[in-house]
Amino acid sequence: MVSGNIEFYNVAEIREGVLYRFPKRVCDRLSVPEYDEAGNFKGIYTGHIGSARATYGAELRFVTDARRVAVQFCFSKCARVGAYIGDYLISSEIYPAGAAEIIFERPAAADGVGQEDRLRFGANVWRIVPESDGDIRFDGLQAENGARVRLPERGELPRFTLLAYGSSISQGIGTPYKPLNYLNTAAQILGIDICNKAVSGGCFCEKETIEYLCSEKFDAAYLEAGTNIADRPADVIEERLGNLISSFCERFPQKKIFLMTPVKAFSDVSSTAPLYGENFAKTRRAISAYAAKYPNAVLLDGHLLLDKGYYLTADILHPSDFGHVMMGVRFAQMLAPYLP
Repeated sequence: MVSGNIEFYNVAEIREGVLYRFPKRVCDRLSVPEYDEAGNFKGIYTGHIGSARATYGAELRFVTDARRVAVQFCFSKCARVGAYIGDYLISSEIYPAGAAEIIFERPAAADGVGQEDRLRFGANVWRIVPESDGDIRFDGLQAENGARVRLPERGELPRFTLLAYGSSISQGIGTPYKPLNYLNTAAQILGIDICNKAVSGGCFCEKETIEYLCSEKFDAAYLEAGTNIADRPADVIEERLGNLISSFCERFPQKKIFLMTPVKAFSDVSSTAPLYGENFAKTRRAISAYAAKYPNAVLLDGHLLLDKGYYLTADILHPSDFGHVMMGVRFAQMLAPYLP
């Protein structure tokens, strides 16, 4: 969204200064039924609302000739804030809860970077990247000496956007530095933008979520939706995954819809990890069946995305920092034949 002369990338709305990755109306409706091991209904789960509310993959993008900018935030929990000038990282630091004014300065060494050493962003595009599990309130931005701030122009931004929806794996859980999760790594290799709407502990394909995602602007979509819903009954999996995949494939017949089956994890790797093979088989079958219905669907194999067990952390589910980077390389190879 745009507010003032700043593009708030991967921000759905701003309410009293607080950044929302999903609209509040969508967050408030997130839910999925829970069942016990015998398949009996237990109740309604809503624990993934907090993950949807987390600020992740958001960027404040603007252009200014000023050498220094000051940004004011207020964090409800500790937050990491990074800053880039074009493709080049200026800094990335962790800040405690509370109000903060953060000053970033463009290093003189970055001035002489030639066009051949740029990839995705124009040389004067500032990118402020806030990330937190709590609320982030944006309180203002000032450029040094009152310099003009404007929105980036089309030629200063990536020309292709991949909308991503998935589980904690796609949100970047497992790596301590989420800008290097596998989606962001692949985006930098391919020179594209990632709009990351993954929901840790969630990705339950609610109707409200699907409607919102389909309203976003994107050139292709990536759905990694077979992990967290895998322990639900087959009819719940069929209804929710089917609605997600059909909505994207039918509404956007000219766009590629990439569908990833569950990655290698749990009992695929460790004899002492949960026996999840049957659950993952259910979602793999559903995803594969729906992929076969649509000519614009591209089925991707999660066991090829994460093909080495040691890419995982010790929970034998989430990729490690190294694992995310290697998966990003592999994901870029998977997508490259389909991208312009």
